Amino acid sequence: MPPKKPAGAAGKKKGEKTADTVASVAVAAAPVGEEEDFYREPIKRIVRPDNQLQLTEHQLEEEITRVLTANDPNVPNNITKYNYKDKAYKQDPEGPMDHLVFHFQMDGCSLYKEGEDAQAQQAQEESRKMEMDRLRKEAAQEALEAGEEDVEADAPKTGKNQFNYSERAAQTFNNSLRTRGVATEPPPVVQFFATVTQWDIFDAYMQDYKKQLHEEELVKNAEKRKAHGPGAVEDAPAKHSKEGDMVHSQKMSNALKILERMANQNAEDDIFQDFKYWEDASDWYRNGEGSLLPLWRFSTDRTKRKQVTTLCWNPSYPDLFAVAYGSYDFMRQGSGMVCCFSLKNTSFPEYQFNTDSGVMCLDFHQHHQSLLAVGCYDGTVMVFDVRNKVNRPIYSSSIRTGKHTDPVWQVHWQEEDLAKV
Repeated sequence: MPPKKPAGAAGKKKGEKTADTVASVAVAAAPVGEEEDFYREPIKRIVRPDNQLQLTEHQLEEEITRVLTANDPNVPNNITKYNYKDKAYKQDPEGPMDHLVFHFQMDGCSLYKEGEDAQAQQAQEESRKMEMDRLRKEAAQEALEAGEEDVEADAPKTGKNQFNYSERAAQTFNNSLRTRGVATEPPPVVQFFATVTQWDIFDAYMQDYKKQLHEEELVKNAEKRKAHGPGAVEDAPAKHSKEGDMVHSQKMSNALKILERMANQNAEDDIFQDFKYWEDASDWYRNGEGSLLPLWRFSTDRTKRKQVTTLCWNPSYPDLFAVAYGSYDFMRQGSGMVCCFSLKNTSFPEYQFNTDSGVMCLDFHQHHQSLLAVGCYDGTVMVFDVRNKVNRPIYSSSIRTGKHTDPVWQVHWQEEDLAKV
């Protein structure tokens, strides 16, 4: 009797590959010389490939996870700004910038069907339709009361009155007006944003400066053509004057004045806060007496050896006041000076005017706030316009105008009232 075949080898041919020879876990055959036990479980043996990476126990226990985010790596996450209140650089508490980027955006004119606008539009259409039906029924009722038959049922299909064509409007309905909604295209919207650097500001100033030079040259050439004829301009070479220098221009002066004011206000922030909100609680117990808090000290190098004779505030600008400098020593008199200070810039006066004699009194005009009347020790009365850049008065009394030689202790503008003259 031939030996029995194993159950796992049934149906196999010689040389045929099976899954047992390819898999990493193989079934071991029975040892040679031992009797095969067909009821024993197969032995599993783990076969490791030669090119398999060998990891340690610590590496096998380590978890490897990767999270994909939509954050832009170029966006900074630690923006630092200067805090003027604490006078230090601090990190922006608002956090990083928005990482959202719009690749395509278009504003449409469609309405959401279940939205409030769409429901309001639908209600308006239904109310208009109900109004048209009501008018039609009223017209039919009036026709029946007049003894006529139903117009909608008996009206001919041609729409013409066979009996009296001229009275068609009285017997037939007018055609209902058609409403047509037109959706216009929205106007084009352009979003612009840029980062301004000091080089962009410099280029803008240079471009404006070149434009001004070109306009001035065109004006000069036009004046020369009128004066000397059309050929005079071509012979004379173009010369750029130093008066149009951008560094020493009026625009640069105004910009520097604003920057100086901002720097002083940031440096004296505590003083400005006290100027606005300081209040001494002990003043409530002093029976009408208060306390003074010194805030600023206005001084210049050119007025160190002079005495302050008077002070006058401007009636229209509450931050501007004029100070007169002279001398109360009548045996030693010298030149005087008028300085106009502003609370916005306490480091340097806004305007300066020099006088040959010491200034004793001042007064601003009530209606023309730029006019300043000055009375001097030698009897001279002058009027300055603080808007002028030159250091000379627009009016000054002299011997020809009957100037007296006594000191002027008080000047005051007369009220301009023609009815009292």
